[in-house]
Amino acid sequence: MFNKLISLGKVFCFVLIASAFVPLGHSANAASHTGRGPVFKIIQIKGDLYFVVADFHRTAFLVTPEGIILGDPISLAVSKWLKKQFSQRFGLTVKYVIYSHHHPDHASGGSVFADTATFVGHEQVAVALKEALPRDAAPQDKNGDGRLSRAEATDHAYPRSFNRYDRNGDGFITGAEINAYTPLPDIVYRDRMTITLGGSRVELMHPGPAHSEDQTVLLFPEQRAAMAVDFLNVKRLPATLYHYPISQYVDAIAKVQALDFDILIPGHGNFGTKADLIPYVKFLRALDAAVASGIAKGTSLEEMRKSIVFPELKKWVLYDRRRVNLINETYELLTRP
Repeated sequence: MFNKLISLGKVFCFVLIASAFVPLGHSANAASHTGRGPVFKIIQIKGDLYFVVADFHRTAFLVTPEGIILGDPISLAVSKWLKKQFSQRFGLTVKYVIYSHHHPDHASGGSVFADTATFVGHEQVAVALKEALPRDAAPQDKNGDGRLSRAEATDHAYPRSFNRYDRNGDGFITGAEINAYTPLPDIVYRDRMTITLGGSRVELMHPGPAHSEDQTVLLFPEQRAAMAVDFLNVKRLPATLYHYPISQYVDAIAKVQALDFDILIPGHGNFGTKADLIPYVKFLRALDAAVASGIAKGTSLEEMRKSIVFPELKKWVLYDRRRVNLINETYELLTRP
């Protein structure tokens, strides 16, 4: 199995490189759209399970005789492209959309499938989507008026996405505007749930709070694969800890490690194997311990930014860009009241 996964990973890397020069078209294993804008691709992982590359974001879908079970819809543009792909390649419609969490860069666009799909998510997804602002945007609302001005939108994807979210052009963005194409879940669950369709099944598991309160891990038992978004990565440093302590990430990942699977599908970057979680957790623990030790010794944050390095991870994606930011966040988490 491991050798097969390595081989598949090599094919996937080749596809990413080749597609920058030659569009792949529709084949049994891959479809792509490059053009001059974002890159969209479909890669067959195993059997009826497929991996979607949508510029910087990732999701997965399972094909069954009765329809498609889709993970995160990602965005309006991605969902419109996928809907055409599902019709042209499989002659099927989406029957279930499963949210990994409510953040708009993963959950938006589901309205494209509202004519045929049932939407599923953790119970906190429904709560979060009804709030004045998404929980990753709320801390930026400095004056507490329930919306973001352009000056307030300084974090995550909101600065570069401001014009897209400001749908009425009034210079502010609200939760209603951000979530305009994100249907509320029709079905919610608390701890675990199983979806069956066309003789196939997907098991849902809430790993606890990490990155967001409403995380869902999708387990595909027949394909021995699991999809988990944003609170873990494959050979890639996270963009942010989203104000959650590292201990909660470690606890959530431990629940993923307890599942029975081989293939790991993240929300960004390449897919990998369950074994990739071991060095990732090791990194999180080492980061937490190094910053805690520096605080105990009275080391300045500026010095920690220079001295806390992980040479064995220098080849990980975004290591140079994100290492310092993660040190800053960990320091804030360990020193805040």
